[in-house]
Amino acid sequence: MPRAAAAVKRSATAALEGAAKDRALKSAKLAALAAAAEVPSQAFEPELEWCRPAFDLLDFLGDSLPPACVDMLRAAAPHALDAKVHERHAYQTAVIDSLARLCAEALKSHRAAVASAEAAVSTLLQDKERAAEQLAAATREEEAKREAKGVAATTSKSAEEVVAATRQVMESARKKLEEVESLAQVVSEAKVDFEKEIEEIWVPLKSGTFPPKEWRARQKAIARASEILTQAEIPASLAAAVPIALKERLESRTDFGAQAIEHADIALREHIASIATQLEGHQATVESQTQAVAKTEGEVKAAEAELAATLNAQIEAENTWVDADSAVRDLKVAIGSFGETGEQLDSELMASRTSLEKLQSLVGRFEGLRASTEVQLMDAVAEVPKDVSAEVLAHKVEDMAAQPPADPPADVPADSVESEGHHAVSTESSAA
Repeated sequence: MPRAAAAVKRSATAALEGAAKDRALKSAKLAALAAAAEVPSQAFEPELEWCRPAFDLLDFLGDSLPPACVDMLRAAAPHALDAKVHERHAYQTAVIDSLARLCAEALKSHRAAVASAEAAVSTLLQDKERAAEQLAAATREEEAKREAKGVAATTSKSAEEVVAATRQVMESARKKLEEVESLAQVVSEAKVDFEKEIEEIWVPLKSGTFPPKEWRARQKAIARASEILTQAEIPASLAAAVPIALKERLESRTDFGAQAIEHADIALREHIASIATQLEGHQATVESQTQAVAKTEGEVKAAEAELAATLNAQIEAENTWVDADSAVRDLKVAIGSFGETGEQLDSELMASRTSLEKLQSLVGRFEGLRASTEVQLMDAVAEVPKDVSAEVLAHKVEDMAAQPPADPPADVPADSVESEGHHAVSTESSAA
């Protein structure tokens, strides 16, 4: 949908820019037409007041014609209109035909301007409807993206909680591993120390290898041996008999003393075996706890990976929502500009219609002048009906402009016809 939102945004922007350019061109044209409609007639001789409709028409069309052409038509029009129809020179006929053609072309251009302005208004209405539909769709899309963004945020929060919980379990497992490792280390060191004392104290006493002169060292060793035997938890009777037996020389040791020492030796060896068994248990616990720590570490990594994925999904959802929200905002801005654009287009349409009505009025007056002069010059009594509208006369101008120009009179000399025809062509070219 971000691509669709971007396409909507680009389409709205392009439409607004294109409409602005078209309106600028149309406004310039309409301004020129309006200026032409308001230009006052140039001064002329009072005796030419009867030809004012032609002068006013030329003033209106002045901006669309070369100045030289306008001047020639202003100078020639009274003579052409004042001449009798059957006595008109080919040039005079060409002047009147040129005016009629200019009227037809101007009417066509003004009607096209009105049609263009009407089309612009219609297009704007269609654009407004289309933009409203796009805004409705974009709003629905934004709401869906906003909901998806909320779901993504909730999922990310849950993933964060899972990571926190698994990390807590992992830390607890690591702490327990440190405890069992410490305990196993203590037991291992105790076993090593006990075995060392047996080798250094108990074995020499049992074997009777202490020299007689080192009797003080032997006494200390016997005292330490009693402590060692206490650690081995031997019976009190045996603990009492062993020190006495150890004081005897090996060769003079009684059977009772030898039995006491033998039982003590067995107790010490069993104690060492017990310590070894404890150590094996602690080492097994260490190994098991190490595996538990590795398992929790794997769970933490998996939870962190899931959290990273949910965070990426949340970021993507955020970005998608931002695009959808931007599309809604842009469409609202575009729709908001339709009001000002509509007022401008309505103003342009009104101006183009006013200009067309002005032109139709001028053409109607000119055509009325042309018809009345031709009728009068032909000594006819009929007059142009007063109730004939300017638009009807304007259509008549278009029909007359479509007819071929009249042939020059037969009694006009050939060289004069050729000369006047040359001027007519020049004027017609200038008018074009």
